[in-house]
Amino acid sequence: MFQTTRLALGASALAALAACASAPPDRRADATAPPLSIECPDVTRLHTAQLYGSWEFELPQAGQRGQLTLRQHPEYSASLRGEIRYGGQRSIASGDVEDGEFNLDESRDGKTLHAFWSGRLVPSACGAEIRGTWQPLAQPGQAPRPESEFILRRAAAGQP
Repeated sequence: MFQTTRLALGASALAALAACASAPPDRRADATAPPLSIECPDVTRLHTAQLYGSWEFELPQAGQRGQLTLRQHPEYSASLRGEIRYGGQRSIASGDVEDGEFNLDESRDGKTLHAFWSGRLVPSACGAEIRGTWQPLAQPGQAPRPESEFILRRAAAGQP
């Protein structure tokens, strides 16, 4: 009986060791383990449809923050149309993305250009961030405004 009990305990111990050896490692317990990498899409292959939705932006040098909503352009299916809101103003946005390059025209009245947005999708942000330059155009009767860098970030779910 003692021999049978010892064999049963030995078999149980071997089974437990085998289970531990085949289980995936717990990365939380191993601080030396390399971080898991997230596969991002190649931003040079993103299409306009992948930019549809709500974005938040900063114009640091202009001291402005705002929102941009993008959707399909009603006349040109491969282009963007949307609305920009900042500084108590609303503007119409029209543009496109090609090879990771983002270009947007901003108009306050739908006829004349107010500013150009030129930038690039940030590869490490997986298509959720665009950085570039906002260039306001001189407007009649107004002092010229300096250009600013811009940072566009996809709005969190549930944000406008």
